Amino acid sequence: MNLQDKNWENLFGHITTEAISWHGIWTTYSPNKEIIKSFKALRRFQANEDKTVITHINKYSYSDGRDEEKIWHIEKQTFSQPDGVIHPALLSMRAVSFGEDKNAVISNKLEAGKKFAGELFFRYQDWRTSVVTMYAESGELQRITIIREHLNSFPNTPAKAEIEELSRKWSGQKEYLNSDLQISASAENQELVLDPTKGKNKTISLPDGIVVNVPEKVNIEEEFEIVAGKLVAENEYKRLTAKYDNSGAFAMLISEVFKLEDEV
Repeated sequence: MNLQDKNWENLFGHITTEAISWHGIWTTYSPNKEIIKSFKALRRFQANEDKTVITHINKYSYSDGRDEEKIWHIEKQTFSQPDGVIHPALLSMRAVSFGEDKNAVISNKLEAGKKFAGELFFRYQDWRTSVVTMYAESGELQRITIIREHLNSFPNTPAKAEIEELSRKWSGQKEYLNSDLQISASAENQELVLDPTKGKNKTISLPDGIVVNVPEKVNIEEEFEIVAGKLVAENEYKRLTAKYDNSGAFAMLISEVFKLEDEV
């Protein structure tokens, strides 16, 4: 299986003709952590018999009583590309995956005068959380949306608290996905540091155990990285990092999975 087909399989191989539905609460924050809006939405994915077409349906329920539905058909022959899968609604973005629901939908290049965004996904059992970072045409950080989803029913438990620090010792494994979809792994254990950007990015702790490390402004001719992490369980922390080179092009996605070490 070539890398392009493997990426499609990693993204959609688990989706069947019976469909799966993620029921979510979408909450958008300003860069200063003020809530801009919050609403419910359902994301439904269904495959055809040979898994070459994925039907994606979003159903939105807004706080003012309005409902909205959007439908897309993601055809493998058209939308699976050597640098990722194109979504029909997001032509400048690519979906890439390590497998095991370690996924991202990211802008493939920062372009002057255009918006820039990315969505990083964290799955644990029947829960999935994604972090959407949006930059304005000026390159300034505009908003961060947290999508908290549960399989087949809306979340009925409150979001967990923000993370201020993680005590005790954590260690993790790191994987790399290059812009050509090649995946490799590091043999070295990694130590968990909540601010891996060493003060270069703005670090923001958000509800439900989420920490993002993001530039306050992205600029062409400067390398940058978008980082989001999630405490998915009391003893497990997942993090994804989207790295861009100094031309503004996507260079690499890094996945880290940290486990709490047993106390001696």
